[in-house]
Amino acid sequence: MNDLDEGFVEPVHAYSFFSVSMTGEIHEQLIYEYWDHEGYYSRVLSDNELFEQEVTRLWDNMQYFLDQERVEINGERVYSKVSHVEILPKGPTSVVGVVFVIDFRGPFRPGTENRIETWLEEEDAPYDFEIIWRFPRGTQVMEIDSLLEYEIRDDIIVLWAEEGQHVGGYERMVFRLPETEERHGQ
Repeated sequence: MNDLDEGFVEPVHAYSFFSVSMTGEIHEQLIYEYWDHEGYYSRVLSDNELFEQEVTRLWDNMQYFLDQERVEINGERVYSKVSHVEILPKGPTSVVGVVFVIDFRGPFRPGTENRIETWLEEEDAPYDFEIIWRFPRGTQVMEIDSLLEYEIRDDIIVLWAEEGQHVGGYERMVFRLPETEERHGQ
């Protein structure tokens, strides 16, 4: 049993950023922040063997949860894969960030309606979290179906939940990609 199993590391916040490309590649940076009561992650960061074991454990656990999700892009099942895990102290505090880089790809159709659908387990949010989706410039977001609060800001979607809010279940985003990717500054 390690300190994580004994509850000395408490999740306090999560943040996710999705970068969407015209080709259908989607890259996610997912950050969980933990209050590290007893300095577990300080010990992990100072011991190479323990660090490698912890990264492997975190990687395997996240991949397991990703494998439980159902995600479809335009009706085709897609699979998310963890491609990197990092453990980062948050300055001179007892807060530590665990960062996951996650990738998946689906069949997008520029110039026409596209949809990303996700089926997640419903739960009450254990902590506050935010999610930002950044689509290619010129994307028109047409519809969001989610239990999360959200705002659409041109080709950016910001979603969030507060601790205790009911989240998960079926989620859908419908959007129209531009015919060609707009260049920065145009």
